[in-house]
Amino acid sequence: MPDKIIHRILQQYGITANAVLPTQSGYRSTVMPVQLADGRQVTIIAYKREPGIVKTITNANRISNYLANRGFPARRTADDRILRLSNGRQAQYAALYEYLPGTTIPWEAYTMEHVKTLGQTLSDIHAALNGVPQANLPAVATQCLHLLHQMQAYFAQPGVQQAMQRKLGVRIDAAKLRQLQAVVQACPALPGQQPLHMDFVRGNVLFADGTSARITGILDFEKTAYGLPAFDIARTLAFLLVDCKYKPPDKTRKYFLHSGYQKRGQAALRNPRLPNGQRLLDSLIELFLMHDFYKFLRHNPYEYLVQNQHYIRTKHILLSKNILSEPANAKIVPSR
Repeated sequence: MPDKIIHRILQQYGITANAVLPTQSGYRSTVMPVQLADGRQVTIIAYKREPGIVKTITNANRISNYLANRGFPARRTADDRILRLSNGRQAQYAALYEYLPGTTIPWEAYTMEHVKTLGQTLSDIHAALNGVPQANLPAVATQCLHLLHQMQAYFAQPGVQQAMQRKLGVRIDAAKLRQLQAVVQACPALPGQQPLHMDFVRGNVLFADGTSARITGILDFEKTAYGLPAFDIARTLAFLLVDCKYKPPDKTRKYFLHSGYQKRGQAALRNPRLPNGQRLLDSLIELFLMHDFYKFLRHNPYEYLVQNQHYIRTKHILLSKNILSEPANAKIVPSR
């Protein structure tokens, strides 16, 4: 971000800074830690230009401040104002937050205790947010139906189907996507709707240091939504099942869900059985794994996916759940 914009932001917030520390660019924002003249540190986040971003920021700040005020190490605003930065053509927005200490650690460094702590913390977040009104939060079921429609349209293309079989040696069960759609459509009528984080994953959780399992920061509430906690649990667990590659999936699930969320956490797990006999949580995990698989295909040349360990692990899980299959006559054609 240009220095002149950074200085404009500092000036509008009335900040006297000793230094602007190295910035980090993410999917939706640029994060700028600032060292103040009195020795304290704050964080400026400049959000990318996208429709509805002010509503997104407002929703995120409402939920994260609510949790911070109840003792969670959640990101807290240092100033309630959302700044509008205009270059004469298109507006950009920025907000000011208190600094959260800690560090992210790679999935490979997650111990059994880290996974349990994740489960407990998400459970405690759900317990704290239970009863908080929806206000302007988007409905998570509506968002997931939109994702399903995108996936169905993509995988229905004959060219995609042919390329999947020829280059990846797999095909998708379209009926499974329709079943997942029916599951998600039924969710808004179920009891227990509340605000959710919906991005409680490795990059948004800070630990005290590289070995401690004590969480010191919970970041990025921009995907917060309203719905059943099972959506939040499934999103996090889908990541863990793929990325904790040195732990068997059954152990990862046990540590996160049973030892962490249920035994240590304050929220009760609601996981109703569906008409097809499957539990809701298992269907939602399949949904998020399928969406991750879809994103791999959308954003990468098929030929390179065989080198991506995250893709390979996601594919193997989906094969084990019969969402993907390997046709008997499929033969992967190597790229030239």
